[in-house]
Amino acid sequence: MIDTIVFDLGRVLISWDPYSYMKRLFGEQIAEFLQKNIFETKEWDLTDKGEIEEENLWAMMIQRYPEYEEHILHMKQTITELLNPIEENVALLPSLKKRGYRLFVLSNFGRRTFEYIHRKYEFFKYFDGMVISSHVNQIKPAEDIFRTLINRYSVVPERAVFIDDKYENIQTAKRLSFNTIHLTDHKQLRNELSQVLGDTI
Repeated sequence: MIDTIVFDLGRVLISWDPYSYMKRLFGEQIAEFLQKNIFETKEWDLTDKGEIEEENLWAMMIQRYPEYEEHILHMKQTITELLNPIEENVALLPSLKKRGYRLFVLSNFGRRTFEYIHRKYEFFKYFDGMVISSHVNQIKPAEDIFRTLINRYSVVPERAVFIDDKYENIQTAKRLSFNTIHLTDHKQLRNELSQVLGDTI
């Protein structure tokens, strides 16, 4: 019987699609370049892991790609505005809490950006605990960050469901015996959870 639900944040509870935003603003060519050379880099992952400060990341990217300085500065200043609650999914949290489920966050997030959304959005009050990559210097899909969650909050994977949009994170969770939801469409969260829990939410 499942008693614990573990949520990723980006594309599960929080919108995160910098590529579409950049494509609208800068055009496809620049959007593809910035997506590949900033948001899909080892340095971005190290920022999520807390090993590079976000301020230093942006400075490093401007130094590396001076011809894109204007675009990079814009993204640096706008990034938090792209992180908004996915309202229909966030709305499930109070109901799940009321039904007695333990709720946790396990998410890759840079420190400064996470602290911004944590201050801004009230839905975090529904969680019993959180493991954020930059706070523990660990990052999904590595097993160690999952083990941090398990040990810190006495999570029993066989009685927990882990929800994430990335297949590689789901694979790690499965290896550790979590029930999983690979959420490829955020609009399906209610249906997917209802099926896994055997309970109409």
